[in-house]
Amino acid sequence: MSIECGHSFCQSCLFRSWQEASTPFSCPECRSVSQAGEFKANVRLGKLADIAKRLRPHCLQYPGSHSKCETHQKVQKLFCEDDQNLICVSCSESKEHKTHTLRCIDEAAEDFREKLQESVTDCWRKTKDVVQQMDNDMMKLALLKEDIKTQTETISSEFEKVKRFLDEEKNKYLSAVQRQGRANLEGLRKRIRRLALQNQELRRRISESMEVCSKADVDLLQDMKGVLKRNATSWSWKEPASLAIEFTFDWTSTHSLENKSLPMPFIEPKLLSTVDITLDPDTADPGLIISEDLKSMRYGGAQTEVPISTGRFSDFATVVGIQCLLSSRYYWAVEVPDNTGWCVGISNGSPGPEVFFVLMAVKSHSGCHLFAIGKPHISSVPHVKYCQNCVSNLKVGIFLDYEHGELSFYNVKERSLIFSFPTTSFSGFFQPFFCLPKKILTSDCSLTICP
Repeated sequence: MSIECGHSFCQSCLFRSWQEASTPFSCPECRSVSQAGEFKANVRLGKLADIAKRLRPHCLQYPGSHSKCETHQKVQKLFCEDDQNLICVSCSESKEHKTHTLRCIDEAAEDFREKLQESVTDCWRKTKDVVQQMDNDMMKLALLKEDIKTQTETISSEFEKVKRFLDEEKNKYLSAVQRQGRANLEGLRKRIRRLALQNQELRRRISESMEVCSKADVDLLQDMKGVLKRNATSWSWKEPASLAIEFTFDWTSTHSLENKSLPMPFIEPKLLSTVDITLDPDTADPGLIISEDLKSMRYGGAQTEVPISTGRFSDFATVVGIQCLLSSRYYWAVEVPDNTGWCVGISNGSPGPEVFFVLMAVKSHSGCHLFAIGKPHISSVPHVKYCQNCVSNLKVGIFLDYEHGELSFYNVKERSLIFSFPTTSFSGFFQPFFCLPKKILTSDCSLTICP
């Protein structure tokens, strides 16, 4: 085998030197540092070495290594594969060995050397798999720590909204995250320790195999099947089941909304400055049909061409709520359509949403996706953030804490957070904001404010 510097060595000596090296592998001849996996076979030199072996007198190849048969007192020159024993020529003619498979010692030894070398190569491959899996698990360990941190921060942020009356709930959920996180971390650490032990065992098998491989033919054949069996069964890799790094909780709460048990931060309406949201027909774009109770809207106008240079909401028919949101906390919910786009949130009122914070559903060939769009100041550029894929039968809960500058959107039915805008400083009054696309659909695509 040749290495980067050009020097060549036998494969077994080279691998043994690599294994024993405590520092980066260096050439035994010139001491230049080489990458331990970049070895190339020197075919020509190997052929010359093979010719040299064949030219040596057979009797001098392993002087004194052939023992005599105890029965016939003759040199044992044959190997019985059935009994795994050395025998002489006279033994081979006996009834006991007549039907057995017999081979010359040097031929049998060479065959077993090849098998042993294949076993060593397989052990090296397994060692690389172990090291790779250890690296993968270390990466998962880092990701898991980051997930724990993210979950902790998210839960802490959400409970800040209601900590005056639900501080004990915050502590419970944080404890659950830490407990599950510690359990997952410990599981990964145990697996990494097991892989490290397997790595050590494989290296020990490699050392043992290399020592056996360098022995004389007679000694090599004594326990060949045992060595091969131990190497073959030393370790077999199976890809472990993926370790979930997402946390799920059995959310329970004594608080409820619309007679349904919901987790915090869904807040019971009586604890908030609730407002009964209704639509303002005077602010509705042409083509929007508003229900008599001012709770539902759908688009019934003609589909129009939209200029390329128009604003962000020009391809939507918009309407705002009658109520003004100023100070205090508010919560309302909206049932949105499945087969079209839509937009809900708050704006600083008509005629145009100069300052707004909305959740928008956009239909495309790949499905329906949710985007959070915020423009905190009149002169600012809207900031868009992709949230997630939109689900069917979605009911969006909107929570506004004006004084603390918080606005969040929730999936009411799934009891989960969709998106929470970064804390901002609200000024002036806001109104609920609703949009539907300017196109006619065959099925009903109404947007309804929940009672």
